[in-house]
Amino acid sequence: MMKKISITMFAFMLCAACLAKDLMASDFKIVKKKGAITLYERWITGAKDEPVRELKAEFLVKSNIEDVISLLKNQSDGIKWNKNASLYKIANSGNANEWINYIKYDMPAMFDDQECCLLYKAPVYSSANQNAYIINFESAKSSFFPPKSDVKRITGVNGQWKIEKQENNFLKITYIISSDRSGNVPRFISDPIIHSNLFTTMESFKNLLEDKA
Repeated sequence: MMKKISITMFAFMLCAACLAKDLMASDFKIVKKKGAITLYERWITGAKDEPVRELKAEFLVKSNIEDVISLLKNQSDGIKWNKNASLYKIANSGNANEWINYIKYDMPAMFDDQECCLLYKAPVYSSANQNAYIINFESAKSSFFPPKSDVKRITGVNGQWKIEKQENNFLKITYIISSDRSGNVPRFISDPIIHSNLFTTMESFKNLLEDKA
């Protein structure tokens, strides 16, 4: 009898924990909208079972999928569209549809300088009639870009670029990203900086794509 009760209680606790995690993934809410770009955020449960911010940006741009991929892999243009980036490097991963992206950010005085090393995974793009294309990325370790002792490495990064064809040669680009939580700076200080930096980054990315059109 005690064994049955224990199993029942365990099942109940497991269901309650799953429900709590589902509740943590709230709906995206608009935090900024200007012109063609809309910025959203929500809070989800991270890999360490703590609440982490997930950001999403959406915009329309007159471009093509090949130019988006080319811009993502362009080292010299990388520091032009990434807000506060002082280094933007690309290395081959050994797979034709994957690459390593290293970015170093020079941050404002209240923040430590930061860096991230990301593995990008792109599907094989083989059809001009393909309407949607998703590139996923995540934190990675690479011998090309070992951590620096004087720079804080951003960990637990997960995200994607979703590229969807629209009418009249437009693309809808959706960018989603989350990372491990960093609580060194109060949110009332960090939130405006995080929102502004991402918005400016997406605005610059869009402008560079349009310049190539």
